[in-house]
Amino acid sequence: MSSPFHAARGRTFAWVLPIAILVLLAFVGAVALIGRAGASRAEESPAGLIAFHADPNGDSGLYVMNANGKGVRLASPNLAGDPFSKWSADGSRLAFLSGSFGAGSLRVLNLSKGREQRIGTRTVRAFDWSPDGTRLVYEATDRRIWIAAANGTGRAMQIGKGHAPVWSPDGKWIAYFDGPEENSDVFKVSARGSRPMRLTHSRSPDYSPQWSPKGSQIAFISERNGNTELYLVRSNGSGLRRLTHDSAPDEDFEWDRSGTQLVYVSYRDGADPLSIGIGNAEVQSVEVRTGIIHDLSNNPAWDGDPAWSPDGRWIAFTRRTSHGVVAVMRSDGSEQTILDGAVGAPFNDCCPSWQPQH
Repeated sequence: MSSPFHAARGRTFAWVLPIAILVLLAFVGAVALIGRAGASRAEESPAGLIAFHADPNGDSGLYVMNANGKGVRLASPNLAGDPFSKWSADGSRLAFLSGSFGAGSLRVLNLSKGREQRIGTRTVRAFDWSPDGTRLVYEATDRRIWIAAANGTGRAMQIGKGHAPVWSPDGKWIAYFDGPEENSDVFKVSARGSRPMRLTHSRSPDYSPQWSPKGSQIAFISERNGNTELYLVRSNGSGLRRLTHDSAPDEDFEWDRSGTQLVYVSYRDGADPLSIGIGNAEVQSVEVRTGIIHDLSNNPAWDGDPAWSPDGRWIAFTRRTSHGVVAVMRSDGSEQTILDGAVGAPFNDCCPSWQPQH
């Protein structure tokens, strides 16, 4: 990615003295303004909390730290099976899995009260919060999709079968994917339960849908061109569009808050999405309107697990060399900073999730 910063060019003064003085005054004023702008930018720092996974001494846990890497604390020792956690929209609670091999019991942690409870009795593979934070949708290991109260009360309601359910921003729909592994498609179903609507029709796998912030589009991963790429489709199933064109697999994406771009991982130079930490994976972004791609992390290490800050100015991500660390960078890829985190080599910090503004 080309640097967004450019070296300032010197000015040549005119030979006529009054003009030279005016030019000099203008130059000094401009330098002062640039200095103030630079100072203002330098004073900006990422804010809020970042939840992440760490395994000090081999013991997995859910940790929380300030976005500058300070104030690290253990939030729960029960994060296991899947290293990712998800914040409720108001930023007060974290949902996560406690188990092994990509599945476990679904738990909700109230961060301020330190209170943790299990949601239901089923073993869960994937989950998502409702926009108002009152419910959770989840996929059980038998493919059944359920909706349950986030406070653990009442009975869960089954709304269908499929994988990786995600809630629409207006709370009315659930998107998911289903079908044979070699020929899955993206669907949506009413959060009240109804006949599902098929949104994609491909002879290759389509999977991992994510709603745009306004709910008008759904981004997903497709292998219909022989490689994993990012695609878009309108929420009614029309307007299918390929977003990335890369010889390397593109996966693990997240919308920014404005809905104008997605950040994702490009598994380049032999990096394998199934072999975390091996090869040169890069965090990149793509502009939704133009399809222009920016290589943000631009580092020979394995960079992945990107997560936007609520204001869209920063991106948290995992960098893996001899071990994993959590890092942050500006949304243009500049000012990359390794955070202190919970542990050092040979153990790992990874999989950041940025607290929403509340």
